[in-house]
Amino acid sequence: MASRAIGGLAAAYADYQAVNFVNPASYSQLQTVTFDVGVEMESRSLLNPSKTLKSQSGYLLFNYVAIGLPLAKDKKGLTKWGMAFGLRPYTRVAYNILADSRLTGIDSSRTNYKGQGGGYRAFLGTGYRVGGFSAGINVGFLFGQQDLTTERLLQNDSVFYFNAMQQTKTSYSKFGADAGFQYRVKLGKDVYARVGANGFLGSSVNGSQSILRQTFVYNANSGTDSVDVVERKDNVAGNIELPAGYAVGLTFEKEGNWMLGGEYEAVDWSTYRFYGKADQLANTNMLRFGGHFIPSMTDNKSYFKRVVYRAGFYTGKDMITVNGNQLPVWGVTIGMGLPIRRYNIYSNQYTAINTSFEYGRRGNGESPIRETFFRLNVGISLGDLWFQKRKFD
Repeated sequence: MASRAIGGLAAAYADYQAVNFVNPASYSQLQTVTFDVGVEMESRSLLNPSKTLKSQSGYLLFNYVAIGLPLAKDKKGLTKWGMAFGLRPYTRVAYNILADSRLTGIDSSRTNYKGQGGGYRAFLGTGYRVGGFSAGINVGFLFGQQDLTTERLLQNDSVFYFNAMQQTKTSYSKFGADAGFQYRVKLGKDVYARVGANGFLGSSVNGSQSILRQTFVYNANSGTDSVDVVERKDNVAGNIELPAGYAVGLTFEKEGNWMLGGEYEAVDWSTYRFYGKADQLANTNMLRFGGHFIPSMTDNKSYFKRVVYRAGFYTGKDMITVNGNQLPVWGVTIGMGLPIRRYNIYSNQYTAINTSFEYGRRGNGESPIRETFFRLNVGISLGDLWFQKRKFD
């Protein structure tokens, strides 16, 4: 959650008390057993300037849950081997669009486009550090389902038409992996530079589809009754080709005080295929910048001096293309880490609420469509030292 408030920096970002599951090399920096969970509230506004059409939507979504564990320490008492596991959303499908039009010989028609579902990724990863160099790997299981339905209602004063529906349900699952490294070097007293990279290979996900084409009528319970099934297929096997991607980043930090960094990210979305069909997607590239500032982590007299203040922004090309034109995208982020219990780099126990607010836009004045979005993320991090040997005098 902390990385969302700094423009999404992750490749070269590590936190002693937060799980950065984007780059598993960061697990070797965890100093306490850490439980992270977050939710997201999102609002979107889609505008078609040429037809002055506008659509708005809002959601409350589960963001992630993760647990990080330090497994072994070096001679200085710092973690050199850590692991993490958890669950996070991978894709989301949620829309319900009504479109009215007129057809030749028919007074009017109404088409309802509906989609729901999405995918999740359960992951287990580990990271190991030797000196300033850390490397890590995540092994994950991707699973999910999507339901895409189109209903068409024809209206005519003199002729009765049955409603038509086509529905495709797709379930999918696949094991996969991603990896990363980080290298930290000391520049001065408590001042460090960290370079990092993470990436994943393209993969083929196994899918299974159920396809239904039929005419129907609505019943008294607001459901549907089938009239004539034109086509029905079950367990249609196929593959979903997912792209490869990578990110490289660099951060500078004064331990316990401030951090600044930048990152470049690229994903090869042009290789995406759904059951052999290409979509209107293009390769993405994104530049991210961000940082945080902590006035004083040890000042117990002023609460706001122990708050972590975060900010960032990103800009680049989105994967979505419209009429062959790739949409530009940009966003700004701000947030805070609000300590509830003692917040120190090597403290025994802590609780912090992490917040981030994101405002962004896809498209510009030359784009056939523009989208504006707001996201409010709220997460909680709980940490403690477990598995410690007790000594009694």
